[in-house]
Amino acid sequence: MLAAEPLRVSVYTTAGDIGRYLKTEDGRMKAAAAMKGLGVSRVILEGRRGDEYVDAATMRAVRDWMTGQGFAVAGGIATVPGKSFGVRQNESLGWLNWQAAKTQADVAGFFRENAPLFDELIVDDFYCTADTSPESERARGSRSWGEYRRDLLTGLIEPMMIRPAREANPKVRLTLKYPQWYDRFEKFGYDPPRMSPKFDRIWVGTEVRNPETQRMGFAQPTMGYMNFRWLRSVSGEKVEGAWFDHIECTARNFVDQAYESVLAGARELTLFHLGDVVEGHPGHELFRTALPELKKLAERVQGRQVRGVAYYKPAGSNADGNLWLMDYLGMLGIPIVPAAEYPFHSRVVILGVQAAADSSIAEKAARHRKQGGKIFVTPAFAQRAPGHWTVLDVRTFTEQDYKDTGEWLLPPKKLAWMEKTREEADAFRKPLLDGLGLRFSAPARVALIDFGGEYCVSNFRGEAVEVMLNGKKLGLPAHAVRWVGR
Repeated sequence: MLAAEPLRVSVYTTAGDIGRYLKTEDGRMKAAAAMKGLGVSRVILEGRRGDEYVDAATMRAVRDWMTGQGFAVAGGIATVPGKSFGVRQNESLGWLNWQAAKTQADVAGFFRENAPLFDELIVDDFYCTADTSPESERARGSRSWGEYRRDLLTGLIEPMMIRPAREANPKVRLTLKYPQWYDRFEKFGYDPPRMSPKFDRIWVGTEVRNPETQRMGFAQPTMGYMNFRWLRSVSGEKVEGAWFDHIECTARNFVDQAYESVLAGARELTLFHLGDVVEGHPGHELFRTALPELKKLAERVQGRQVRGVAYYKPAGSNADGNLWLMDYLGMLGIPIVPAAEYPFHSRVVILGVQAAADSSIAEKAARHRKQGGKIFVTPAFAQRAPGHWTVLDVRTFTEQDYKDTGEWLLPPKKLAWMEKTREEADAFRKPLLDGLGLRFSAPARVALIDFGGEYCVSNFRGEAVEVMLNGKKLGLPAHAVRWVGR
């Protein structure tokens, strides 16, 4: 378990980073100084990333040096293909064909070699596949591709990771890091209800980056928060840390990821990767300045239950038509509470198309109504589960949008939602918040989280705004995060 401190910072060091920055004494000193300047207390040392490889002797030397400098250490792997490592899948993304015997043997070999070196090994977020090779086609049989991939990857954890690691080091702990693309998990092999119990700890990708750029998808700043909260609703207290990077980030984007991670409940922030930490980034000074506030925020959040409008997303559910809807609702100032089980305790619930995967959803909704719950559904849900519903007229993305843009994982295009005026946003959220007895007035791109009667308001806009919360005026500077007590 994590130390008692409310928040700690770690850095993930790729196998390539070790070769570039940690082979010499001067390089190590420069790296250590850069990390300590950002409040880093733990270093994750990756032994393998495709053909990038660190042998055991080199890893042992780097580990011992880092320990001598006062850093806690762990090991890691990015399970991606190389010319000599694993078998690359036949689709365009750089993922592995996990059906291939060579892939399984090579990954097991990593765990045998690295488990004696560390007390903890972390699996980076490439434990997925889109392979459709004849080998995989034969193995899947009559199952859908998503079902086959989830069965395959869940089934390989014990023989390919846990067993070889524990045979080499009975005390080693294994951590799985999930990526940020939670509404696509079921397609490419991630199965949190079955995978998470096999690991000692869970890390969550909160690397939403820049919402204005296409390369990494037009992900909203709230995506990391929703991903973390939803995974915690599946996997419980094993979900401890958040992980984000510098890619395409402005200084503010970089720090926004930290705030959303802490508000979601993260107790460790893992910065990816050492190379960017050493070379520097505009967000580092802002992060350094924000760190005391982030630690104070982590103390406030710890142990608190969030309240608000529950969004029911069963694990393994298809999100076609409502992909990333939680993120956009959050950006419209609706205090969304992601839920993997039907949220009978919530006064207001949104049933997106994901909820239609629950075969007993009509019965559960009827029971919830009798208990006084208010239920809103999306048009995509109503098409899958006909009935007498209160329809919330919202749509985001469909599978066709992914085909049209060539995107695989993240939001494929911009939505006009983020341009809603205060009046439009207020009118949209009013019927949802009325059921909570909550009053909030703000334009789009101002988020609200309810921590049991205390609130956090985040302004993701480039200008100051004045908002109204339960009749109280609050001035928010550009990109401000403000805690509102009772």
